[in-house]
Amino acid sequence: MKKRIEFLIVLLALTAIQAWSQERLSLSLTDARTYALKYNRTLTSAGLSLQQAQSGMWESISKGLPQVSVTGSYQNYLGATANFNGMKLAFGQAGSLDAQVNQMVFNAGYWVGLKLAKLNEQMAATNKRKTEQDVVQQVTSSYYAILVGEKLGTLLHQTRNNLQEILEKTKSMVQAGAATQTDADQIDVQLASTEDMIKSNERQVELGYNMLRIQLGVHANTQLALTDSISEFVNEAQIYPLLLQPFSVKTNPSFLVSEKQVEIAKQQVRQTKDSWLPTISAFYSYTYKYIKPQFDLSPKSYIGIQASWPLFNSGGTLSQIRQAKIQVEINANNLAALSDQLSVQDQQARFNLKNAMDNLKTQTRSLDVARRVFADIMRKHDHGMASSLDITNASNNMIQVETNYVNAIYSLLTAQTQVELLLNKF
Repeated sequence: MKKRIEFLIVLLALTAIQAWSQERLSLSLTDARTYALKYNRTLTSAGLSLQQAQSGMWESISKGLPQVSVTGSYQNYLGATANFNGMKLAFGQAGSLDAQVNQMVFNAGYWVGLKLAKLNEQMAATNKRKTEQDVVQQVTSSYYAILVGEKLGTLLHQTRNNLQEILEKTKSMVQAGAATQTDADQIDVQLASTEDMIKSNERQVELGYNMLRIQLGVHANTQLALTDSISEFVNEAQIYPLLLQPFSVKTNPSFLVSEKQVEIAKQQVRQTKDSWLPTISAFYSYTYKYIKPQFDLSPKSYIGIQASWPLFNSGGTLSQIRQAKIQVEINANNLAALSDQLSVQDQQARFNLKNAMDNLKTQTRSLDVARRVFADIMRKHDHGMASSLDITNASNNMIQVETNYVNAIYSLLTAQTQVELLLNKF
């Protein structure tokens, strides 16, 4: 009976592992973006950082609210005595519970601390937004790369099939004495070279799938199926509106993060200046003595006020203020530099997109010509008017043109993605 139970447990475990390893996701580009926004691990960490900043905000607020502490104590004086006006007093034992309430009355740095905590929270939210954009951009690029790789694979398979057909005809011609074995061998080598390119491309596509799995936050064994086709994204009607849309640096998440850093540096200058001012707090204390000593003159409760004022520290605070002001200038300079960089990036991205559009048009025409040339060479070879060397050259040219064509598609999509990222389309 025990062995049967163990067998069933192992069987269920293997079934669960097999089902897990065969998990399958069919994703459009929109689905992939949505899935990544939910499960991407980098984005999850950014969300946790935001929660951490929000908790820090309440921590800053709580410093200005009442603080209550309770302490307990027990003393045994081990028979010690004292003389008081000729009287011998024994200390005996004592035990007490002390409760104290503290309330900040004045601390100029407290309000600055609240502003800093709020700025940190806002910066964490902006960083999360920036991470979302980066994740969507990465998923989009990986999705495009896979589709482009699969498109190249389709083209290479067509060329391989054409070469296979030519090879079979050439072998028949060799048997009939109309061609030499060398002609067949040349085409066979070209066919093998094309097969190698197909395998290499398949490995590149699988590498793209692995990258997409990481970005989606799924298990390595998850099977992915992309439901969109590459033709859905190569659309000039979607590109021209992007080129017409103006770029605003003030809405860019990177700029907003840098802007918050300037504000934080300014608040840190004020916080350093406020450290010169006094701090005042009030308190109330109550003591409950559950073991009263024989001689006790202390009151049960009292109130008080406490002030602290750092009047002189040999110029240390002045030095801190100077450093904080310099940091403001550094952050402001970095902000201005980033603004210029983003503006240049926008211009370059639009320039790249226009070039990619022109290049794709040229490569599309080139592919059409190469196909017609290859078909013409095949017909001539069938009639003995073209050699195996002509076939090999035409095949190499065809493969090169196909590669250039799919690279042009990928360059267009990459340039489009970069423009969309700068325009906050993600």
